[in-house]
Amino acid sequence: MLRVFEAFAGYGSQRMALRNIGIEFEVVGISEIDGDVILSYAAIHSDFLEKREHIDDYVHEDKDEMISYLEKINVPLNYKTFENRAKKLQSSKLKDMYLANKLINNYGDIQIINPTTLPDFDLFTYSFPCQDISIAGNQCGFNKDSGTRSSLLWDCCNIIETKKPKYLMMENVKNLVGKRHKDNFLKFLDYLESLGYKNSWAVLNARDYGVPQNRERVFCISELGGKRNFVFPEPVELKFKLDDILEKDVDERFYLKNNQVLNKPISQEYSFCLDSNYWKGTTLQNFLEKNRRQLVTDKVNEDGQYVPRRLTPRETWRLMGVDEEDIDKASQLISQTSLYKQSGNSIVVPVLEAIFRQWFINIPNNKVGLDRWFNNE
Repeated sequence: MLRVFEAFAGYGSQRMALRNIGIEFEVVGISEIDGDVILSYAAIHSDFLEKREHIDDYVHEDKDEMISYLEKINVPLNYKTFENRAKKLQSSKLKDMYLANKLINNYGDIQIINPTTLPDFDLFTYSFPCQDISIAGNQCGFNKDSGTRSSLLWDCCNIIETKKPKYLMMENVKNLVGKRHKDNFLKFLDYLESLGYKNSWAVLNARDYGVPQNRERVFCISELGGKRNFVFPEPVELKFKLDDILEKDVDERFYLKNNQVLNKPISQEYSFCLDSNYWKGTTLQNFLEKNRRQLVTDKVNEDGQYVPRRLTPRETWRLMGVDEEDIDKASQLISQTSLYKQSGNSIVVPVLEAIFRQWFINIPNNKVGLDRWFNNE
């Protein structure tokens, strides 16, 4: 059985991919600090939704004990200020947060994790924050000890050095290997090599692995004592297009106002890259000029003009390759704004499936990308 630790876990896209391709695995622990993300992870990957219906049967600690536990692992944090919010949670939300963290074995803030307290694991995944690397971000970089969110990468070192897992997998935005940041990336790879890891990296696009989204990301595979370069999976034909993932009968609030209309429909095989700020919305002009913040057209007004709309949260999660059942579970607890943020920050599941299949199984898959959504195809 493959034992896994997910750092910067998000809603568990790595875990989804391993599950979807039938690899026998166990997630022995995760590291995550965002409260809503923790609830999504627990809803999807544990029996949290069932237990919270009778939460007093499972949570016997008093308020101070729950707060003490959450502060010990330093969650939930305000993602901008890194202020701990445990004491600000109302009773029901405090119980939810406490139970969720317990059920998913969250070790919390990676900056304070003592690696010697962690169980052994074979695979360490670390999709560290991209805000200071992404072109859409503030470009503060990720120098060691710089205090940027992206510099949390270097907090993985103690865990890697102490636990020496056989396999490592990193994911981040394409600009990680851009001119401004590549030296730091290569410096980190040199560090891994000094520990005995063989590194292989490539830029993969989600649209090449069955998902209609133009999303380029750097993936780095490292193997302790490895002798050969990892061969990344070959692209596959994009069978399902953007229109295939759209919902029917979408609420009016998603359509643009102020007579923002088009004389012809938006026609795209795949979406522009999603980001965590999609919830802020967009204008038609911004969409047409900057090719971002995806819009679609599925409605015609009385004048025969096409009325653009934003993607729904469900559609953004579909564009990350997440199964309907998992979307349903997370949607029970999380606001639409948070759903947008979480999808934009995550990893496309079918890309991970292709990597893990190549890495741990090395056999072709009979279902690629979004095929599992279309059972009658």
